[in-house]
Amino acid sequence: MKKSLVAVSIVVALGAVWTGASWYTGKKLEDRLDSFVKKANTELDKSFPESGIEWQAKDFKRGIFSSDVRLILTIKNGVKNADIPPNEEIILKSTIDHGPFPMTNLKAFNLIPQMASIHAELEKNDALKTLFNFTNEKSLFNLDAKVSYGRSLSANIDLIPINHTETKENGDQRVLSFSGAKISADINHDLSELSFTVKSDELSFSDPIKKETIALKDIDFKSDNKKGKFDIYTGDQRYSIGEFSMNGIPNEPNVSLKGIKVTSNLGEDKDNLNIKIAYSIDGVKIKDIDFGSGKLALGMEKLDGQSARKFTQAYNDAAKEALATNEASDDMTSLAILSNLHLLLNNNPQFSISPFSWKNSKGESSVDFKLSLQNIPEDKSALQLMEPEEMVRTLIQELSLHVNVPKAMLIESIAQSAMLDGKDKATAEAQAEQQVNMITLGGVKYKILTDKDGIIGLNFHYANDKVKLNNQESNLHQFLLDNGLVE
Repeated sequence: MKKSLVAVSIVVALGAVWTGASWYTGKKLEDRLDSFVKKANTELDKSFPESGIEWQAKDFKRGIFSSDVRLILTIKNGVKNADIPPNEEIILKSTIDHGPFPMTNLKAFNLIPQMASIHAELEKNDALKTLFNFTNEKSLFNLDAKVSYGRSLSANIDLIPINHTETKENGDQRVLSFSGAKISADINHDLSELSFTVKSDELSFSDPIKKETIALKDIDFKSDNKKGKFDIYTGDQRYSIGEFSMNGIPNEPNVSLKGIKVTSNLGEDKDNLNIKIAYSIDGVKIKDIDFGSGKLALGMEKLDGQSARKFTQAYNDAAKEALATNEASDDMTSLAILSNLHLLLNNNPQFSISPFSWKNSKGESSVDFKLSLQNIPEDKSALQLMEPEEMVRTLIQELSLHVNVPKAMLIESIAQSAMLDGKDKATAEAQAEQQVNMITLGGVKYKILTDKDGIIGLNFHYANDKVKLNNQESNLHQFLLDNGLVE
């Protein structure tokens, strides 16, 4: 009897502790939720000042083991292009299971202590009537997130499949088909580190009667970021689309783009930001003509970190002012970019395109370009008074350009473009060959291009007042003089 009493007492005690801990967690969670929302709004304001969006947490109803709250995204300025009026609201109705052992975790036999587990869905309102019509009155997505006691958040979002058909009065049909998507995100307590992934099999818009289709397949996005020493997010991003296709669209050719990839890296060292961006495509087919594949790599190095931060802040300030004064934001932000562009030219930045290449059945062309700048003068107005020669010496530390284009490859590309306009293959190829020969002869005559072994080439290098164009060397003044750029 005594042993039973002791066992019951322990169970009651544990229940009391769990209840008390859950209630206390719920109380603390409300305060932390408000601070997290404020931090999120601060970061949104910094990163996307022109968006005019803001999060709010409202109607928090705290229970012992769980609480309910409405998370509201307000689009303060509206979006004219999307017919979204000012102060439109998107509402997430959320249920929060309190820690230390949220009920949803226990159901999954997850015994790791956590502050909370959250489930959220879209709430139908006037702003989302059309969306709910597309999804058969279901929430477009279901969000399940976990909040640790360190206040980091890990979320999984499932976008539901959609198959919606709309028939117009004239009998035309529009079909939206979406396979659904899975999104995952991890965010630390102060939003200084965040990552996300997005995967989806297919998204398409079609008219089955007219056999018109626009489709995206194998969508895959990934991003890992952390805030660096210059208050700018650094990290890696990767975006890929397996295929984009467009078929049967009136007045447009059938198009298939395969293997579209974009990768970027923003890194930093003690004083600078370094940016690398790469684009590639595995295949381009238009009207059943195979145009080939290509890649492009851009580099920006030694961008002064403090100057880049000031440039970003100037842009953000201009965007905010444009929204606050109802001015045309494009004009104001463009002016801010041009007025502060010089900030990005401090500390001898370097820019490169290495490589830009395109390959088709007849060969592969390549372009490599590198530019190293010198610090611009403190008196920016002095640049306007400089002659070309002085400006080159003042601004450019080193410049190189290397171009290699197989003539057969260029003829093929030009001929294919002409065939898109309706010319027959034989005529297109003959005209393309004539054009390439004229370009080559003119370029060789003026010693700008070389023609060797069927390759059109251009090799240019400038540094330390010396210019080398192909195999000809001269000083800067003589080069400018020979090309009619100075008197």
